Amino acid sequence: MMRVTNQMISNSLVHTLNKQKYEIQKSQQNLGTGKKIQFPSDDPVAAASQLLLNSRVRELNQYGRNINESKDRLHLTDNQLARVTDVFQRIRELTVQGANGIYTEFELKDVIAKEINQHLNSLVDIANIKDATGRSLFGGSVIERDPFLAVYTHSGSSGVENANALVGVQYQGDIQALKREIERGEEMIIGTPGNRVFWGTNAAIQSNRDSSNFIAQGDQVFSIDGVKIKVSSGDTLNDIIDKINNAPIEVKASRGAQNDIILTGTTPHQIWLDDVEEGTVLQTLGLINGSDPQPPGNYNPSATVTGFSAFDLVIQLRDDFVNNDKALIGGRDLEAIDLAIENVLRHRAEIGARVNRLEQHEKRITWDESYVKELLAKNESIDVVETIMDLKWLENVHNYALQVGSKMIKPSLIDFLR
Repeated sequence: MMRVTNQMISNSLVHTLNKQKYEIQKSQQNLGTGKKIQFPSDDPVAAASQLLLNSRVRELNQYGRNINESKDRLHLTDNQLARVTDVFQRIRELTVQGANGIYTEFELKDVIAKEINQHLNSLVDIANIKDATGRSLFGGSVIERDPFLAVYTHSGSSGVENANALVGVQYQGDIQALKREIERGEEMIIGTPGNRVFWGTNAAIQSNRDSSNFIAQGDQVFSIDGVKIKVSSGDTLNDIIDKINNAPIEVKASRGAQNDIILTGTTPHQIWLDDVEEGTVLQTLGLINGSDPQPPGNYNPSATVTGFSAFDLVIQLRDDFVNNDKALIGGRDLEAIDLAIENVLRHRAEIGARVNRLEQHEKRITWDESYVKELLAKNESIDVVETIMDLKWLENVHNYALQVGSKMIKPSLIDFLR
């Protein structure tokens, strides 16, 4: 039989009381914080779930901010395109009026042409507009300069404001569309490059170089409108044409009468050509300039390039007013202005569709966040009533232990000597 001493009884009592105090302190802390997990050791599995759920909540919050930012930018872009639409509608009214033949040469040249010239400058101002962060709406990823460079003449040859007429607009941006992540692995385009929005007619490039004997020397890569197309060693001109036509781009290729290659856009935009990874396919075919291969404006001087930007169309219209050419005003120019308006409306429709998608996705993010927070609350929050009952029970047990201990360790050696 084991001998039980007073010291053993005291140590056992102290150990029991300390354990109960720890449980009381833990219940009080849970009740004070409202959480049942203070340290990972309290419940490793629940702690891991808590970390994952908290991470998901922060992730959803960031996606929500991205969606709000995307909607704001798309609304701003649509507002600016609405201004562009209004400007073109006014230009169209002037075009119809000028084609009617009721105005004198003086009115066409010194009144309508000058007003159109002012609208042209307004279009350039809108095209170069920036958002609150200083990023251009229509410049792609370029932020160090305005996306459109206006070229003026001081010769007075255009007849409009004799010393300061706009004769051209050059695109200086790139084709990188601004994107925002709205869900894990899901991105939304919230910006459109200006060489698509401010374009009037379908572009076409004809190389004018006989490429019937073309054979690719080694594996190479080139890109059209940012989409890379791989060329295998030994590919011929027909192989190149097939690969372009099978690529997901708004450009089609064909073989010309001179055994050259012709690229034709299927929607109004500036065709963006680039030989990448030290390839020379487009240079060899005569499409881009080998001495200045970087886009934009890198077309081969011997190639025939057709297609007009929205600015080119307005400049052409203004000059026809100056030259009093009513036939061109009522025919070619009016049709071109209608094409430019149609292109702007197409992009506004795309923006509206993106906004609708963002609004639907915002509802989904809100629901997901509520659901995750509910799971998080169930995982980490305490049951207040149950915790209070447990605390009261621990307090009663602690009091009983104190009473029992006081009776057990009360006798001492003096008591026995009596």
